[in-house]
Amino acid sequence: MRRRVPILFKLLGAYLVPAVATFVGFGFYAHYSAQRALEEELGRRLTSVASAVALDVAGENLALLQPGDESTRTYRNIARRLGDLAMDTQVARIYLFDKEGHSLGDTRAGIPIGEHYYALDANRSELDTVFAGRPASSILFRGLDGKYYKSGFAPIRDPDEPAGKVAFAVGVDGAAAMYDQLATFRRTLLGLGGAGTLLVVILSVLMARLLVRPLNRLSRAAERIGRGELDAPVLEESRDEVGLVAHTMEEMRRGLRSRDERMQMMLAGIAHEVRNPLGGLQLYAGILRDELTGDEEKLAHVHRIERELDHLKIIVEEFLEYARRGKPQLVDTNLADLLEEVHGLALPLARERDVSLTLTRTPGMARADAGQLRRALLNLTQNAVQACASGKGRVALACSSDGKGAHISISDNGEGMSAEMLTKIWTPFFTTRQKGTGLGLAFVREIAQDHGADLDVKSHVGEGTTFELTFPCIG
Repeated sequence: MRRRVPILFKLLGAYLVPAVATFVGFGFYAHYSAQRALEEELGRRLTSVASAVALDVAGENLALLQPGDESTRTYRNIARRLGDLAMDTQVARIYLFDKEGHSLGDTRAGIPIGEHYYALDANRSELDTVFAGRPASSILFRGLDGKYYKSGFAPIRDPDEPAGKVAFAVGVDGAAAMYDQLATFRRTLLGLGGAGTLLVVILSVLMARLLVRPLNRLSRAAERIGRGELDAPVLEESRDEVGLVAHTMEEMRRGLRSRDERMQMMLAGIAHEVRNPLGGLQLYAGILRDELTGDEEKLAHVHRIERELDHLKIIVEEFLEYARRGKPQLVDTNLADLLEEVHGLALPLARERDVSLTLTRTPGMARADAGQLRRALLNLTQNAVQACASGKGRVALACSSDGKGAHISISDNGEGMSAEMLTKIWTPFFTTRQKGTGLGLAFVREIAQDHGADLDVKSHVGEGTTFELTFPCIG
């Protein structure tokens, strides 16, 4: 049997997976877009500051600065102006350098003239743009303090050169403080995504319950109808597709109940119409038997007529019992005592057929209708006796109980049944005997179902058959 997937899991898969994928995709896109926008804005700001610094220092003759000129007035003026600009613009650092990347001035203390900026080697393509005469900004990088930085570069044009030759450049490092806001934005996105996912889960669970509850009720109603319990109506609780299914099931229940009632009336009517003339036939057969006393040849014919009439009477009674069987009245019943009664009722038939009939009983209690269950067990026992060979047959009745419930088994060493036959034995009117209605095992199965008992049969050709009923534990 294929494993069933609950509707709740299907709804979670249908709602939760797309919702989570949407939240995650939107979150990544929003974070990426915000990061790109912040990075571009920071780059524009830094290049603007760098351009302003380049205009401010363009009048200085930077070519005259040589290593060791840190104490000259020119260098001190440049350093002071760079410091003031850094403070006014609130950037992390401003520095001047030549094409080879050597320092000409820096707001960071301890950087002498002529020191090579190795970090600029990573921005060679941007610097090529700068020394070609256009501002540029670097990619975002992490500093030694663990914070994110970005650099803006601008060319410093030499006013004495007609073509505006670019020999020097200014670099401005800005701490990406706005990325702290981006981290807050990222946390907000995660929180909103988690809350949205939780909301989808809650809505999915609620929707599943609203959908599953009526479906469970419909499932239980279908099980009742399958067991033949056709009295309880199927309630139509909604106007959606589930309500349509309930309405259809209710119409089916009414149709089955009507057909079942017609069938019972038909069976009862046929049995009644047959039983009346059957009684008259038995009466006249008895009169005829008395009148033919002493004529053994004719009496043999009369006895045969009486046997056939007895058989017809049994068939009529089985039809009536099958048609009129009511709902069982379940009470606490001692199965061992009940099985002992069945043993006593079946013993005459066993002796007639010279079949051994044994009983093994241990205490076992179950909720049962003693009358109906006795009839079912007697039917199984009589079938077992009839399936055995005369003189060699053995039928064993046993009652036991354990933690799973109470058990009754009826075993014989008769001719057994094939696998194909086992699939048909529960069908009404199916029989392998020349004289039989085929209602006995169908009757037994219905009684077992009404008692909530599991009915199991094991049979092998030439070895025999075992029927076992397992009743639920009381309490």
